[in-house]
Amino acid sequence: MDTIVSLLHGIGPQHWLVLGLALLIAEMASGTTYLLWPAVAAFLVALVSWLVPSGWMAEFGIFALLIIALTYFGQPIVRRWRNEGAATGLNERASALVGARGVVQTFANGVGSVKVQDTVWRATSDEALEAGQAVEIASVNGATLKVKRG
Repeated sequence: MDTIVSLLHGIGPQHWLVLGLALLIAEMASGTTYLLWPAVAAFLVALVSWLVPSGWMAEFGIFALLIIALTYFGQPIVRRWRNEGAATGLNERASALVGARGVVQTFANGVGSVKVQDTVWRATSDEALEAGQAVEIASVNGATLKVKRG
């Protein structure tokens, strides 16, 4: 037990920096943002430890509080940022089609195909549609467009 306590007494700012870097590298490898906040907390504790040297118990307490606070306030920011990126339609061609217009190729019993720009898509509709009729894309479910008269 004395060995562990003496080891903990030797923790300095450089150890917090190394921990922060290790967590940041692990975060970059995983890409989940779960380790981002502990990495930031370790960097902040390194800064606090460098500016105001304190005992290891205080540093671990600050580290724990920072992880909780950063995770609580940071996760919604990252989630919103990711959702804003998804709203641009980047790499989601089908969702970018909502509101676009197309022309019915074939349609029977509520299922058929619609040509939008240069691509023919599988489509469904609650309305009876005929070939050559203009439609508007109301929603997208996978690779199937839900269309309405437009």
